[in-house]
Amino acid sequence: MSTPILSKAIKLAFSIALLATAFTLPVLAEQDNQASTTKLRVIAYNVACGQWATPEKIAELIKPLNPDLVLLSEVPKANRGKEVKDWSLRVAEALGLEHVHVGSSSSAGHKSPKWGDPTGNYGGKFKSILSRTPLSNGKDIEAEGTGWKRAKPLRAETVIGGKKFAIYSLHLPGYAHNKKQPTKIEAYEGSKHKALAEHIKAEDDDCEVIVGGDFNEWTEGIVMQSLLKDAKLKNATKEKSIDHILYSTKSPIKLIKTDRDWGPKNQNPKNLKCEGCWSDHPWVYAELEIPASKSSK
Repeated sequence: MSTPILSKAIKLAFSIALLATAFTLPVLAEQDNQASTTKLRVIAYNVACGQWATPEKIAELIKPLNPDLVLLSEVPKANRGKEVKDWSLRVAEALGLEHVHVGSSSSAGHKSPKWGDPTGNYGGKFKSILSRTPLSNGKDIEAEGTGWKRAKPLRAETVIGGKKFAIYSLHLPGYAHNKKQPTKIEAYEGSKHKALAEHIKAEDDDCEVIVGGDFNEWTEGIVMQSLLKDAKLKNATKEKSIDHILYSTKSPIKLIKTDRDWGPKNQNPKNLKCEGCWSDHPWVYAELEIPASKSSK
């Protein structure tokens, strides 16, 4: 091939390459835009000390939701002298979640044999956090206020979509079981829920928050509404419930889907409170869309 012809061929190839690049740029931009958010699936579940279901049964129930974060309350731990695998770890392994942190405070000091599983190996009402992403700085925090003692929420940290999150799993006393519900803000002022809000308000400005568990307060009640306003949170749980998943409003986190269900019925006639469910509480679920942090883009 002569030099002039070769030169023309090179110029033509270069022009075609530039044209192809121009046509592909919008596609790449769309892909980058899609990658700028992270989907997060969260479940909060009061498992009633494992009285009516094994960890594997609990995992089987919620596995179709493919959770990234599971916040358990009234979760039992191995009783003293029992050489068995941790109850929460068994749930996590069955769900394919690698990171687990279990609290050290049992709600109201409850323990076996009254508050335990049928095997006698596990007991108590602890809190735990199961996560797809690594957990750090896990600890029980103080929440002083009305109601039974030993109601310490569990807090841990993780990074999701390049953002730092403080994760809380809890079981707090409230007015849900009182026939007469409070109608004045004073009910919130002296509550453990307000003490929890103070911890959340003290989080770093760049730290998002997710809180889940058994609040023992109704969705539309004065205490829950005051907590949301005080701590600048939103409630993913829309139905009348005492179990909730809350998330912060510091950045535009979007609620994609929410659900609440009791699970299978009539599997165990001894559990009369909910017609044989695997717990006397429903699980609550939220799918969130998390915007990427500026540093991760």
